[in-house]
Amino acid sequence: MGYELTHWSKPKPRVIEGGKVDGALHADTLQPRMVWNPWPLAALLLNALLWAGICWLIYAFL
Repeated sequence: MGYELTHWSKPKPRVIEGGKVDGALHADTLQPRMVWNPWPLAALLLNALLWAGICWLIYAFL
């Protein structure tokens, strides 16, 4: 595939430039935190509920 799903991938760590000793001690504070995105999971759950409702309607009335 020619595209990447950026909302599923981990953030890339930043490269510390300059060779400062103080910057190397606090390298973990410079990296972006991983933030979990609940919207794809919510969309899948809603899709499953909609299909379950459609199947139930077909089963109940046919």
